[in-house]
Amino acid sequence: MNAPMIEGGCGVQVAPDTPVTRLMVEPAMTVGMNQAAVEVRAAMNRRGVRFAAVNQGGRITAVLDRLTLSRRLAAGGRDLRVRDVVCPGMACLRPEATALAAARLMHITGSAAVPVVDEHHHLIGLVTADSLANASCATG
Repeated sequence: MNAPMIEGGCGVQVAPDTPVTRLMVEPAMTVGMNQAAVEVRAAMNRRGVRFAAVNQGGRITAVLDRLTLSRRLAAGGRDLRVRDVVCPGMACLRPEATALAAARLMHITGSAAVPVVDEHHHLIGLVTADSLANASCATG
């Protein structure tokens, strides 16, 4: 029996066993929990990235979304640190994980990005809902 396909953003389907390494966006940006949120947003804007992986104690523990960060800063949080905006404890994927695993994790966590890490929990890249949809479009 064939595995069901994953519906992409443009209506094209991606095989659920597509490796996440084919879906990762680069360059992946990493920030620390104690960095000033306003400086991180500026760096994200300069690099043109929507997401940054958050490093805590040498491990990736969260993903920071520039839109969420901007909303918090606009609400008067000029003195915020990254730790004030994110919730640590993000589940990560290993490079051998599949598109299906990424889609399920995004659905479960409500996050639009999932970190891919090596055996030492160091960032390799991010899989985003957009990268999943774009890969779907590219296969059609």
